[in-house]
Amino acid sequence: MAKIEYTKKGEIAYITLNRPEAMNAVDSEMVDIMHEAWEDFKKDDNLRVAIISSSSKNFCVGFDIKSMAGMLMSGKMKYSWDISSMFGNKNINPVEHKVQKPIIAALNGAVNGAGLWIALTADIRLATRETSIGLGEVRINFPVEFTGLITRYLPVGVATDLLITARPVGAERLYSLGVINTLVEQDKLMAEAEAYARDICAGSPRAISVMKELIHQSYELDYNGIMELSERLIPPVVNSQDTMEGFQAFAQKRKANWTGK
Repeated sequence: MAKIEYTKKGEIAYITLNRPEAMNAVDSEMVDIMHEAWEDFKKDDNLRVAIISSSSKNFCVGFDIKSMAGMLMSGKMKYSWDISSMFGNKNINPVEHKVQKPIIAALNGAVNGAGLWIALTADIRLATRETSIGLGEVRINFPVEFTGLITRYLPVGVATDLLITARPVGAERLYSLGVINTLVEQDKLMAEAEAYARDICAGSPRAISVMKELIHQSYELDYNGIMELSERLIPPVVNSQDTMEGFQAFAQKRKANWTGK
């Protein structure tokens, strides 16, 4: 069995972490698989949304520390940014792959380190009440690679607590902070993820792509910059054939047939 299973069903792509014996700790083989999966998902016009999940009771405990330690301590390699599993030349990071399609993370159990970054880069996060997030890298003298980005997703106080104490934060608190969209029972996690996916697929892919781009690009812009970007991106979508199709589908009380034109 592959350590990550990448499958397609209709308009939905499924990325399933499948290394239960290591609590889905990410090794170099998994980086390669996920790197290719994000590229395929991005380019496949038949795919509208991805669901990333785990085949076992833990989502992902982060990068495989044993493999990293073995390489660093043997002197066979030195750490550099280009080998980062999240930001390097090959990586697990959909942001680096410029994925403009929605991603749903179905979380359970431990969500640590690189696993947390995967979760944060998703657009919708579902979790069981047993889910907890954590960052233990401070205990091995390894600054968390996404430290400079984490406050885009988490309040400063929560982010700082995670980074410098290595104490985990539970699902209930994350839900109360709006980090998790929905709390569900374990046996209903994938069904709820698929329900979200169906709702996403009912919407216009061009509108969704533009809104996702605006959300992420706007972090770097002031008000005027956001207005300029919005003026450039939104009118072409509104003036497209899909808008006419949307109006007609609404009037006729039917599902829209989106063409991306």
